[in-house]
Amino acid sequence: MAGSPTDEKQVDLNKDEHMFEQNEDKAAEEPMSEEEKERQMEEWKEELARVEGEITTLRQVLGSKVRYASELKRKMGITPFQELKHDFSEGLKSIQQSETYQKTNETLTNLQNKITSSTAYQKTNEKLHDINDKITHSSAYQKTSSAVKTASEKTNETVRNVASSVSKKIGDLRNTGAFKSVEEKVGGAYANVKAKVTGSKSEDNFESALEKETGNTDANAANGTQPSSLPEEKVPL
Repeated sequence: MAGSPTDEKQVDLNKDEHMFEQNEDKAAEEPMSEEEKERQMEEWKEELARVEGEITTLRQVLGSKVRYASELKRKMGITPFQELKHDFSEGLKSIQQSETYQKTNETLTNLQNKITSSTAYQKTNEKLHDINDKITHSSAYQKTSSAVKTASEKTNETVRNVASSVSKKIGDLRNTGAFKSVEEKVGGAYANVKAKVTGSKSEDNFESALEKETGNTDANAANGTQPSSLPEEKVPL
């Protein structure tokens, strides 16, 4: 089975590097005349042009491969963000599996164990526990905690009482004669206007009837006829 063009180019490059090294060694061992130096320079120029041409070709092939790989990833539903996330996960995994990371993690673990197992750490931890117990069992702490709890309960009770009182007063207001009288008059005015525009749904008829009803009210006021005053009734608080 024949090799790929990329493998063949890699073999040619290796041969060129080997021949170049041999020519350098030969030139270093044997002194060269001016004609030989010029001929050698021309060979190097030709070789450089050929290598640069191969580099350009390889770059074009590489760019085509990269575009083809991107197209395949797009068809597979692999987004650049997913690829970046995968690369980051793989990089993090490689770091965690590296020998340096393992040694550092082991060193830190041993250091933590030494600190938590030391006598100074144990004594400090016991002192902190004793101080915490003394604070929580002290009379000042108990009184403060009880005062805070009592204040919270009183505040909640006050809020509930205010809400209940407001609700009760609104209910009492709706049951007063004054509120019912206003409600009946508003309902009667609306019924009169609606009766005058019965049989027509146009907005102009409704507005004209409303204006007429308002005009009658104004005429009564001009003639000295005053609407009956609402009876005063005290609202229980």
